[in-house]
Amino acid sequence: MRFPWRTEDGEERQAHAWPAENSRGVVACVHGLSGSGEQFAPLPERLGEFSFYALDLRGQGSDPLEVRRGLALDLEWQMRDVGAFLKAVGAAHSGEPLYLMGESMGSLLSASYAARAGGGIEGLILSVPVVGLAREVPAPVRWVLRVLGKTFPKWRLSPSRFVNGKSIAPPITRDRVYQDSLREKPHHISNFSLGFLAELGELIDGSHEVAGRLELPLLVLAAGQDCFVRVDQVEEWFQGVASRDKTLRVYPEAYHLLWHDWDREKVVADLGGWLRRG
Repeated sequence: MRFPWRTEDGEERQAHAWPAENSRGVVACVHGLSGSGEQFAPLPERLGEFSFYALDLRGQGSDPLEVRRGLALDLEWQMRDVGAFLKAVGAAHSGEPLYLMGESMGSLLSASYAARAGGGIEGLILSVPVVGLAREVPAPVRWVLRVLGKTFPKWRLSPSRFVNGKSIAPPITRDRVYQDSLREKPHHISNFSLGFLAELGELIDGSHEVAGRLELPLLVLAAGQDCFVRVDQVEEWFQGVASRDKTLRVYPEAYHLLWHDWDREKVVADLGGWLRRG
């Protein structure tokens, strides 16, 4: 099912929607890098008493404006889009508790939004927030990237270069069939502009400052075998979260895409338990 909504600058959008009959609450979802809202589908399938809505991010592979895909992260417009999306979803479910959920890069965007304007949101759910990189990027390389990002912002590079040093994406789930299918998805983007990657680096670097401004009830989900971010990095970030009502769940054997991995049932059970407590 599709859910129509409008961006602040007047663009007509269609979000992915799984409304529940007699819904106990509604979860607005923000996907990650080279992802799509459709990837949240396993959650409403297993948590049928909650309504789920997932937008397709500006600048990612399902952006209706092809020229923007992979070109710029544009944090300010992402914040405006998330705000407009939440407003539309909230209006469709007036009186129901509204939660904001992000995955990977979408977790960073969701946290940034909640730290700025958390009003109207009952709680925040962050799955595998990339608050650091498991493969540290040396300071000189980061400096060069920032300079090149400003000088040649449209040059493109695979983000996998910063994960495993290769252009081929590392394993992000133990489900090999699903992993292989991602390369064939219409929303898949192999290469992003240097400007985009520089902006993403700034978003990651700023995540610890954001943590200190988060006051909403918070659930964080972390994967022990995540190729992008280490558990200890997530744990350190979690300790800096200002909220007194915060929960961290770690799945030691899991890969990055938690609800597309072998531990999905445990992950969904924990998510459902946290949502039902309200």
